[in-house]
Amino acid sequence: MIDFRPWVILPPLVIAVLGFNWMTREQPEDVTRHEETRLAVRAMDILPQPVSASVVGYGWVEPVRDWSAVSEVEGRIDTIPGNLAVGSAVDAGDVLFAIDLTDYELARPKAQANITSVEVQLRESERQEEYTRKTLELQERTKAVAQDEHNRVASLVERGASTQAALDAAQETLLEQSNSVLTLENTLALYPAQRESLEATRAVRMSELREAERSIEKATISAPFRGRVSEIGVEAGQFVRTGDILLVLDDTSAAEVTAEVQPTTFAPIFMSTRGKVEIPAEGIDPSRVMGFLTETGVSAEVRVSLGNRIMSRPAQLERMRGTLDADTATMGVVVRVEDPTIGQPDLQRARLESGAFVSVIFSLEPIENTIVVPRSALRYGDDGAAFVYLADAHDRLAKSASRSAPPSARAPSS
Repeated sequence: MIDFRPWVILPPLVIAVLGFNWMTREQPEDVTRHEETRLAVRAMDILPQPVSASVVGYGWVEPVRDWSAVSEVEGRIDTIPGNLAVGSAVDAGDVLFAIDLTDYELARPKAQANITSVEVQLRESERQEEYTRKTLELQERTKAVAQDEHNRVASLVERGASTQAALDAAQETLLEQSNSVLTLENTLALYPAQRESLEATRAVRMSELREAERSIEKATISAPFRGRVSEIGVEAGQFVRTGDILLVLDDTSAAEVTAEVQPTTFAPIFMSTRGKVEIPAEGIDPSRVMGFLTETGVSAEVRVSLGNRIMSRPAQLERMRGTLDADTATMGVVVRVEDPTIGQPDLQRARLESGAFVSVIFSLEPIENTIVVPRSALRYGDDGAAFVYLADAHDRLAKSASRSAPPSARAPSS
C-alpha cells in the first residue's frame, strides 16, 4: 500500500515558500509618467552681427577758453565800435576799445626832453673830464719845475749862498702846486662815478619814454582771437582805472564738454577690448584712463536735441577731470569740438552754443560676429551665473552652457 502523506505536506510547503518570496521581494517604486509641460514663450533667432560698445555721458558746452579785457591804463573810453554788444562776433585783431591818449601823448615828449637833457650832461661831463686831464698835465709839469726850484734853493742854502727865507718860499710854492695836482686827480677820479650816475638817469628817462609809448599801445585794446562777446562792463565816455574788466570774450574756435560718466558704465568698452589691449590685473590707473581710451580707438560724438531732431558733432578726447564728483560719484571726461558755432545742416551738424546741455557718446568700432541677446532673455542661476534658454528643432528648452548662444539657436526672451 502506497503512503501519500509526504505528498500531502508538499503543496502547502511550496505555497508557503512562494508566499514568503512574494512578501519579501523588493517592491519597485511607483513611477508616474507626466506629460511635458508646455510654456508660451517668445523666441527669436540669434544671428552674429556687428556690435559697438558705447557709453553715454552728459554735460554743458563751454568755450575752450575765455579772455577778459582788463584795462592796463587809466583814462576815458574814447571809442567803442558801434556794433559791439553781448553776443557780437569779432575776429582776431578787431579793435574793441580805445582809451583817450591825451595824457600819454603829452608824457612821451616830456620823457624825450628828459633824455636829451641827460645826454647833454653826459657830453658836458666828458668835455670837463678832458679839460681837467689836460690841466692836470700842465700842473704836473709846473709841480716838476717847483720841485727843481726847491731843490736848487736848498742846495744853495747848504752852501751858504742863499737864505732860509728863499728856501721857505720855494717850499711853499711846491706845496701849493702839489695841492693843485692832488685836487685835479681827485676831480678826475669822480668823473666815472658822475658818468655812471648820469647813465643811470638816462636809463630811467628811457624807461619813462618806453612806458609812455607802451601806455599808448595799451590804450587800444584788440581781440586776441576770433570769439564772441559774452559780457561788456563799460560804455563810451566812461572813465576806467587800471584793473577794470572791460569785456569778456569767449573763443569760438573750439568748445569743450565735460561729460559726467559713471566709471562702471565703461565696463562694456573694457570687456570689448579684451584680446586687443592688455589690461593690468590690478586695473587701469586713473591717470592712464585717457591713454587707454585713445589706444583702444574709442571715439566721441556730441549730440544735441533740437525739437524732435537729434543732431551730432564729432569730438576728440582731450583729458580727464582728475577727480570724482563728490555728489554724483561721476568722473568727468573732457571732449573738444572744433568750430562749434559753424553749423552744417547738410551733414546734420548743429551749432553748439555755450551753455547748451548735450550728451556725449563714447563708442568703439563695431565688433564683427557678435552674439547679442535681449536683456530680458537673461536668467541667473543659484551661483549668480547668467544663462539663456535655447529652443531646439523640436521646440524644447534647455539651458545654455555659456553666456553666448550659438549662431543657430533661438533664444526665448520671455
